[in-house]
Amino acid sequence: MVPIQAVYVIMQSYRKSLSLVLLFLISLSVPALSNNVSGQSTSEIEVLHTAVNPYNNKTYHLLSEGSWSDSAEVARALDGFLTTVDDTQENQWIFDTFADFDNQSRHLWIGLSDSNFAGEYRWHDGTPFHYRNWGEDQPSANGDENYVHIAGTNMGNIMPGTWNDLDDDPQYFPVYGVVEVGDAVDYALRFDGNDDHIIIDEDIPTFIGNISITANINLPDTSGIQFITMLGDYGWGLYINNGYISYSSEYSISRNPVSNLSIDENVWTEIAVVIQEGVGGYFLIDGEEAGEIMSNDANIPQGDFGSNDCYQSGEECDELFIGKMGAGCDCNYFMGMIDSVSVSNQEHSLAWDFLEGEGSITSDESNQYQGEINGASWVMPDGTIVAQAVQLFSDEMVYDISGQAGDQLLFFIEIEEYTKNLYIDAYIDYWNWEEWNDYNFDAYFAHDYIPNSWQHDDIREDNYEYMWMDYMWPEEGVLWMVIVPKTDIDSLTIYTYMEIADPPPSLDEMTELINEIPITGQTIDAGRGAPDEDRVLYYYVNVTENLSALTVKTYGGTGNVNLAIQSQTVPDPFDSFWGWEEPWFEDFDDMGVIGEFANGGTKSDWSSGPGNDHQVILYDLEPAIYYVTAYTFGKTSDFTIVASMTFEPQNIEPEDAIELMPGVAYGPLSGYNGLSQYFKVDVPEGTERLEVDLDQGFGEASLFLKLASSPTPSDYTYKSNSPGAGDKIGFNDPTPGMWYILLNTEMVFGDVKITASFEDRYVWEYDGTPIQLFNGEEITGIEAPKGESLSFYVELEKPGEYLIIQTFGGSGEIVMTGIGNVMFPDFDDFFDLFDDEMFFVEEGRQRPGGSFESEETTVSSYGLGTEQTIYIELPANGRFDFTVEAIEEFSDVTIIASWEYSDFIDPIVEPKEPVVELNCREVAKNEMSSKDLDKNGVLSQDEVKSVMINGKNIAFSTTDTNLDGEVEFAELLQISCQCGNELENIFSQLSPNNGDLSIEILTSQVYENDFNFFDIDTNSDLRISRSEVDILILLCETTFDAFDGDGDGVPDVDDAFPTDPDESKDTDGDGVGDNADLAPSIANDLIYSAGVILVIGLLAMLVLVSRGSRDSRKNDAWDSSKQYNLAEQMLNLHEQPSSEQKPIQIVQESFNYDSEIIQNSDAQTNLPNNDNLFEELLKQPDSPPQQLLGMIDGNGIESVEYPVNSGIRWQRSNPQQQWKRV
Repeated sequence: MVPIQAVYVIMQSYRKSLSLVLLFLISLSVPALSNNVSGQSTSEIEVLHTAVNPYNNKTYHLLSEGSWSDSAEVARALDGFLTTVDDTQENQWIFDTFADFDNQSRHLWIGLSDSNFAGEYRWHDGTPFHYRNWGEDQPSANGDENYVHIAGTNMGNIMPGTWNDLDDDPQYFPVYGVVEVGDAVDYALRFDGNDDHIIIDEDIPTFIGNISITANINLPDTSGIQFITMLGDYGWGLYINNGYISYSSEYSISRNPVSNLSIDENVWTEIAVVIQEGVGGYFLIDGEEAGEIMSNDANIPQGDFGSNDCYQSGEECDELFIGKMGAGCDCNYFMGMIDSVSVSNQEHSLAWDFLEGEGSITSDESNQYQGEINGASWVMPDGTIVAQAVQLFSDEMVYDISGQAGDQLLFFIEIEEYTKNLYIDAYIDYWNWEEWNDYNFDAYFAHDYIPNSWQHDDIREDNYEYMWMDYMWPEEGVLWMVIVPKTDIDSLTIYTYMEIADPPPSLDEMTELINEIPITGQTIDAGRGAPDEDRVLYYYVNVTENLSALTVKTYGGTGNVNLAIQSQTVPDPFDSFWGWEEPWFEDFDDMGVIGEFANGGTKSDWSSGPGNDHQVILYDLEPAIYYVTAYTFGKTSDFTIVASMTFEPQNIEPEDAIELMPGVAYGPLSGYNGLSQYFKVDVPEGTERLEVDLDQGFGEASLFLKLASSPTPSDYTYKSNSPGAGDKIGFNDPTPGMWYILLNTEMVFGDVKITASFEDRYVWEYDGTPIQLFNGEEITGIEAPKGESLSFYVELEKPGEYLIIQTFGGSGEIVMTGIGNVMFPDFDDFFDLFDDEMFFVEEGRQRPGGSFESEETTVSSYGLGTEQTIYIELPANGRFDFTVEAIEEFSDVTIIASWEYSDFIDPIVEPKEPVVELNCREVAKNEMSSKDLDKNGVLSQDEVKSVMINGKNIAFSTTDTNLDGEVEFAELLQISCQCGNELENIFSQLSPNNGDLSIEILTSQVYENDFNFFDIDTNSDLRISRSEVDILILLCETTFDAFDGDGDGVPDVDDAFPTDPDESKDTDGDGVGDNADLAPSIANDLIYSAGVILVIGLLAMLVLVSRGSRDSRKNDAWDSSKQYNLAEQMLNLHEQPSSEQKPIQIVQESFNYDSEIIQNSDAQTNLPNNDNLFEELLKQPDSPPQQLLGMIDGNGIESVEYPVNSGIRWQRSNPQQQWKRV
């Protein structure tokens, strides 16, 4: 039996021999064997000079003159090929080294030719054609001009060092070959890890006794299980298991042997496994043993396991797979490059070195076993795809591009200096629109290298029929694009366009700005109609070392100047969108970042607006020339411009941290994405609270704190990431020692100061009342025990673009919940705008707003621990409530709200509940006052014609109820408050759109008539519809009577008390209604006088009685009722028998319609206060003296009681008047 190690060595030697033979056969296939050679024979070509390229350490030979084919044949004999030029540096070195060797000008053959297929150039060694350096109008491709040389001098318009195509043996001048010593190109196949693989459906020999499997691989990611090869259904195979090598010895992957060493990523590695069946084996990594295999694992399964997939499909499942697991599982695909795979023992040898470099078929070295390539791509060992690169040109199209699924279609475009814009689009041209959406492709982009699926600068995935890419100020060089069809495609078109900016003026034509040196007296006054170039002043700043920031300011003078700064070339405000003076521009550009937003590969900043005070800033600058433009659309005079350089800070490493003194601000500071600045503060024992505060400035900054060592954005003790540059961290009881601080940003910030201070202990107090949050203002130190919650709210005056609530810092675990209204587009309303009747309203103006509605939403926060965020898009105006709930106890947490108002959405106005603004009385009053043109208090027949009740005219004949030829207010009021009119008036105001109204709303109104709404609620839904109201209008009965103001059934003309429903008669005319009068037929004054006399008599009798005995006094008690009757008889005031009276007709000559007719109200009778009947009976008191002063009420009326305690009151309007008794 042959030893295991010997088997491996024998097979490797056998493979190497075959490879050398194969390389020789390849050399015979190059164009060097062309029989149409008329130049010098190969035996006459000699080596004139040999040199080593210091850039790649390769050897080059300069041959004597000869044809391209003869020179290529000689190159093979010299163990090389006609040179392959990979880049500009190599091209220049070849030209400098050989084109003028020995002081003789020469044209030089290189290895580029399209002799096999016109237009498809390939290098002599098989390298794909990527780099090119064609001369003007080359290649011309005239006739047999299929071979390329580097032009020497005397080539007319073709510049020396550039390329030109010639025929194989030009007769008009000699050409000298340049040989590059080295092997032919080595191809590999790249697998995407998704479904790429090779299947070899041949009768694979049976390996028994021993087996050796070898592969040369390169993986960008070694994680997971990735099969290199496997036979059939769970047969022998080799794979990577999380970076280690594994051998497939049985069905269960978990029991397969694994190496004890792993392989590296992104490097070529030769791995192997050698098995002696039943004895043992080992793994090899780059020829070194990497682990043993025990005898129980030294199996050689033959791939006939009989898995379910193979059994159910009925297939034989005996193929050999490369790049995936075997036939029994559509899984575990390989991702990376495979350069070679070999399987061998002492009887059989199979080896695939992938020498084809193109096509979908690969054969083993014996050409007996062919494999079908499914999706895998041909690449060079460095990963560069093997494809014919197609050059794209500005404003040109490339038509009729086709490819199969998995192909790599390679394109490139050379980007010139000062390229302002590059646009690329690719689309399918359809002849049959039924094929729409049938095609799909991915596109990868990279600058100065060829991209692939896992290494690229940009990607456009899943492009159905159309794709576009746009670059602003792309970097000079070559942009490569690889299109990978996911389906077979044809008729693909690619269009490219480049816009080239003008180069900057020479430095002599611009003014240099030197750090901190102002330039005064700058003026632009071009005049009306002047060309744009007269409206600008150009400056430049020569930056010779890395800067943290470069600031340019203008100030002083008069007029209006605008300012811009840019790398690449001078800013052009008259050919740039960003030169527009939009109202939002200043707000957007406050931090000087708009240039990078707008211009991609360039750095720029713009500042525009009124006045001459402007500032532009660039951050993170490398040495270069930076261009400044001052410009105006009008004129500006005597302004000053100055540049200020901020050099990189010294504390960008943790060991260089700057120590902060307590309470002392340090700054100003500025920063940009990628710049970290470190500080530290020494906290002594007994410190109650430590605060680190950022103040002033602009931009966006973050703070991180950690004890004893420097924090990072992922390793810290405390963090603050509140919006803006005003971050703050504060906490109680800091551990004594050195606290380190990291200040950084993912954007930019500037003019910031940092302060570390020791403060008194902060104690949070909360009484349960919701706390209002204001825009951008932090509330720090909030805390709560587990299970409790804190309430906050914000008030938005207008709808917002966004609303953000953030918590951070401290310790614990919280969650936030927010409730409020958000805006959403009302698409129904939007399409209604196009309705002919709705699109223009209000005298032709387009209807504003209206395309947004609001709805209530509940939002929960996201985040970890105390770092929680609520983001609300398009918040509506109004109140938002937020609750911070303690999942675990938390403390020292900061909360902040920030929002931006929208300028494009109108506020949502809450609809007002309809109310009754005019009742039937007010309707009548309005109509009477507006239609009574002659102001005589009544309406004539002509005036009545314009009276409208509920939108309808009234009839004069039915309104003039007393037939006097005119309408008094009471008559109009009777019509207005007729039950049908009253109900129509109320309902139309509560439901202007005739919608249903609840009975609750209707019954809550005040009516003049009686209505029962439950009787007409036919469907018992407690709502009254328009139709139900119409029925009630027809059936209702008017109970209101405008001629009976108090509703007591007595018309006002017959009612002595028209406002008192309890009184209607005053028989004795004393102003007191009969129902309330003591003696309805006797005036009350007479009764009061008689009462006084009786009282006097009573007093006299009391005096007489007091002289007698008490017993007799009891018998003479006074009978008051008898005395009252006696008084009536004595004074002849007793009521006489009533006689029939004629009704009094009250005729209204005129009426004051501003006075009210009151129905159902209690009458008020003001009686004089006559408590002292004796004095009133004996004499009429005199009026108070004029000089006597009384009390003045709220109406300015002066009143007094005189005599004192008499109950007699007097009034006057001013001191000059006499007192009048009331």
